[in-house]
Amino acid sequence: MTWLRHYRMAEAARRLRSGHESVAEVAESLGYGNSNNFSTAFKAIQGLSPLRYRKMALRREKPV
Repeated sequence: MTWLRHYRMAEAARRLRSGHESVAEVAESLGYGNSNNFSTAFKAIQGLSPLRYRKMALRREKPV
């Protein structure tokens, strides 16, 4: 179960960095019916909420 959770959160991180889907869409597609549960699980693995993770990832990718 731990491996699966980490895999799902890695996939979530990849999809959040792409910026094409909302957090709710990512959560639902990964099997989370409740986006709050998804956010809690994501933060436990990544250390940031999904929205904050996305914002930080997008800031890093902007050309200087």
